[in-house]
Amino acid sequence: MHPKVGIILVILMVTGMWGTTVQAIRPEDDQQAREMGRLTYERACVWCHGAEGKGDGPSGWFIGRYSAPRPRDFTRESYKFRSTPSGELPTDQDLFRTITQGIPGYMPSFHSLAENERWQVIAYVKSFNSAFKEEMSPPIPLPFPPHAPSDAAIENGRKLYQQFGCQVCHGENGVGDGPESRAGHLRDAQNLLISATNLADRSALKNGAGPQDLYRSIMTGFDGTPMPSYGGQFAEREQEAWDLVWYLLSLSEKPRR
Repeated sequence: MHPKVGIILVILMVTGMWGTTVQAIRPEDDQQAREMGRLTYERACVWCHGAEGKGDGPSGWFIGRYSAPRPRDFTRESYKFRSTPSGELPTDQDLFRTITQGIPGYMPSFHSLAENERWQVIAYVKSFNSAFKEEMSPPIPLPFPPHAPSDAAIENGRKLYQQFGCQVCHGENGVGDGPESRAGHLRDAQNLLISATNLADRSALKNGAGPQDLYRSIMTGFDGTPMPSYGGQFAEREQEAWDLVWYLLSLSEKPRR
């Protein structure tokens, strides 16, 4: 076994980083929950996301005035961090995961809020967009890895990385220096400049850095950005999607102590 593969296996087993899925039991979504959520939102969220949830809070304006990402506009669709198919709204568990984990470099974790407070904020945030009242699409299957990383899996993942043109944005070594990114051609739905993620730095992975997080990102894509869903390409080829996951993890820097 290649030494780097062994390091990945040990890290995943010792730290429990097979995935960072956050699950919790959702309480009743009612008027009282929304009202309590409003109070928490005004205390913790309004400065970035704005009084009406449009992402135009005073702090948010300085965060994303000229480049992406701006704070989430809760009145619009195109959510990036979902377990649902491309074009669909996130599940409540998706929203809970994002609030709990935060978004590295942009949004702090709100794990310090009590669990019921996080659910109440979600109930209030959903009230900004009537689309949340419609029937929701189910999340895609999110299995555990069917096999541990191996030299063969990583090599196949490298070939898939090239086959799907990932290097055009993320670069040959995954550090975010692909020609499209360097040329400033990557834009979001609001025409704000986007830089491709440095896949070699796990702390830069906004949707989570565990294997299941990467699998979810590959299969769902990030709506509103140039990052598409590859769910169609990997239909009935899910094991190959895991090979790509192992390759992406192999690019990561050795975690700092």
